[in-house]
Amino acid sequence: MKINKVNLSKVTTYRFGGICENFITLEDPNEILNVPKNMDSSNTFVLGKGSNIAFSDNEYSGFVLKPNFDFINTVNDENILEVGAGTYLPDLSRYLKNNKLGGGEFMLGIPGSIGGALTMNAGSYGYEISTNVIEIKCYDLDSREVLIIDKDDINYSYRKSHNLNNKLILSATLQFEKADSQIIQDKMTKFNAKRKNSQPSGIYNAGSVFKNSDNYFAGELIDNAGLKGYSVDNVSVSTKHANFFIAKKGAKALSLYKLVQYVKEQIRDKYSIDLEEEIKFIGDFN
Repeated sequence: MKINKVNLSKVTTYRFGGICENFITLEDPNEILNVPKNMDSSNTFVLGKGSNIAFSDNEYSGFVLKPNFDFINTVNDENILEVGAGTYLPDLSRYLKNNKLGGGEFMLGIPGSIGGALTMNAGSYGYEISTNVIEIKCYDLDSREVLIIDKDDINYSYRKSHNLNNKLILSATLQFEKADSQIIQDKMTKFNAKRKNSQPSGIYNAGSVFKNSDNYFAGELIDNAGLKGYSVDNVSVSTKHANFFIAKKGAKALSLYKLVQYVKEQIRDKYSIDLEEEIKFIGDFN
């Protein structure tokens, strides 16, 4: 376990954030037992790969906990895996392909960790990670005990989980189906092509800003409202995909926050729809 002073702009895809004096890196799940006694869910943020996070530009006064639990182990059956919370989703996707296991093709283009994916029920192209969950091993930051939570007790829904908010995920037991390697590769190629054609790449962003619903696609609403290209300071709505907001180098988190609020107001006024954020704003934005 390491406790360091870290500039949070270095650990998120948006490159936003101020200083955190208590940035705790864990390399082994057993190290969770040695974290500071004054840590709990009210003053601790658990960080994965930082791909859907915008920290405030101000100093973060609490603890940031980063688990680097990067492992994939088979459990009894060859299609049941124990996966560490810090495992990079594209790495898991490639592991599954190499072992002829289907259902993880959608993860190839998601730049996050399995812990974050489990918390938000990440998915794309009709797939969701909750489909594969058997159980999750986690540490309750308030009761300070290790728990194993069955999938049925998490009550997954679209881009949401329950009973995980005050917990650090240590690992998950996931199940996949045997599949033909060529079919897996074809899906990966298809999903990659879709992503490249529709989403901006190589620039600062954090994936989809707003959640979709059964009744609408957020990007379509934003596009139809004429907001593509609209900007606040150095952050703008992507002209390629309106549900991606792009930051120029040196942009501020407050500018992103203001742009998100503006877009929400415009969509509410035009369509009487309250967009729900997929991106998480952490810290003081007042």
